[in-house]
Amino acid sequence: MSSSNFDKFRGRADQRRGRGRLFSCLLIALLFLTACVRTGTPITAEPPGSIQWPQVPFPARIEWVKTIADDQAAGIGKGFWKKVADFFTGAEKRHIVRPHGVLFDDSERLFIADPGAGLVHCMEMKEGRYTLIGREAGSSLRSPIGLAEDELGRLYISDSTTGMVYVYDLVRRSLRPLLRQKLQRPTGIAYSRVTKLLYIVDTTIAQVIAVDATGEERLRFGAPGEGMVQFNHPTDIAVDGRGRLYVTDPLNYRIKVFSSEGRLLNELGAAGDTLGSLNKPKGVAVDSDGHIYVSDALLDAVQMFDGSGRLLLSFGMTGTGNGQFWMPSGIYIDRRDYIFVADTYNRRVQVFRYLSDARPADRKTLPPIGKGVPNGGPKGQGGISQ
Repeated sequence: MSSSNFDKFRGRADQRRGRGRLFSCLLIALLFLTACVRTGTPITAEPPGSIQWPQVPFPARIEWVKTIADDQAAGIGKGFWKKVADFFTGAEKRHIVRPHGVLFDDSERLFIADPGAGLVHCMEMKEGRYTLIGREAGSSLRSPIGLAEDELGRLYISDSTTGMVYVYDLVRRSLRPLLRQKLQRPTGIAYSRVTKLLYIVDTTIAQVIAVDATGEERLRFGAPGEGMVQFNHPTDIAVDGRGRLYVTDPLNYRIKVFSSEGRLLNELGAAGDTLGSLNKPKGVAVDSDGHIYVSDALLDAVQMFDGSGRLLLSFGMTGTGNGQFWMPSGIYIDRRDYIFVADTYNRRVQVFRYLSDARPADRKTLPPIGKGVPNGGPKGQGGISQ
């Protein structure tokens, strides 16, 4: 055999050996991943119902359900071939950075506005799909804060940096501006199925602005100050089933309640650092029985008031464990009275549930939230007030 033919033969042999080694590595990786899938040890945490407020022996009114720090904790696992790809190329980091607004809709989609990452996490629990809104090429999102959804399934996103509110089409996966002109600093937003209007808090000018589905302004109320219909840097807003508005007025240490037309109905809270007072109120939400929930970033707790402003219960305390908070912000309550709290500096969302007198705490019949294993730190002790 000539020298040139020998070199060619040796080159082809080296190629075959290289392909063989690559195949062997791939086979070993597949076997390794399969073993991990079959024999891996799950993350352990307290079962739902093991943390409650008030504490045992009193009947539970609030119980901790689970903690969501990433898509896998929400029950959205990676497919087999995605795991294979991640083994060779490295897994994509998909953690929550600094959550604020949170929303869980009737289609079991969890949306988390993450101004720290400049995007919105979308965890579709029924479909087992995870997407990032704002990752698309040309996206305008910079600091998404508030979330709302109308009866047609349109997702609204406020962005405090761009001064805009956007509409996200969940089918076409496209983002477009809703408003005809920018606001100064839009933060909290809430959609009312009673008036068919989207209510937007503009923190800088201390006003609430209502627009229709075309972005046309229909209502505006509020002004800077300490008076009846005045605000001092308002942030979050919620709407109940009757169309009443609940606005967080943090530097006046109040939650103000308005009719859908902007008429003041009530206010609750006072300055202070004890339970029942408001130190740094952030998110606000209302359950099916009309109780008002306020997340307080400095108390590291969520406080529950009745319609007259009387404190009923407080849950949470400072910490990193399940049922504990580090500067909570946004809060959302769905139609089944699951309570979603953005635990901002713990970089996660915690899920609780309100148990009314009409719905006993039979945990065997509670509908599940996702299929993931709860995730979190050491067991939280919780704090209560009655």
